[in-house]
Amino acid sequence: MQAIIYTGSMSNVEKDRRTLEAIGRIYCKGNHAGRAKDAAGMCPECRGVIEQTLARAEACPHGHEGNCQDCATPCQRGEAQQRIKAIMRYAAPRMMFRHPLMALDYLRKKAKA
Repeated sequence: MQAIIYTGSMSNVEKDRRTLEAIGRIYCKGNHAGRAKDAAGMCPECRGVIEQTLARAEACPHGHEGNCQDCATPCQRGEAQQRIKAIMRYAAPRMMFRHPLMALDYLRKKAKA
């Protein structure tokens, strides 16, 4: 398991990268146990969803403020949106136990939005 360190000097996109990779690992471990994994612990399918989500976040016309699900014009649509929602729906409740600082940072960010 990788140690994940959160620092206050990280950009929003870097924090999101670390958070989404942690979420992807949790989902992949629980749902794709028999598949080959990369160095970060994700199968190619999960890695693709996470990378696509991060690419969309980096290109956000709103400067990637707040949480994507609260945005009036979401970057993810259709099947891509459904895949990331499924990953987050599975992994989000488990984040508080596996990565409590990330989970608390997410809740703080959501409260500000």
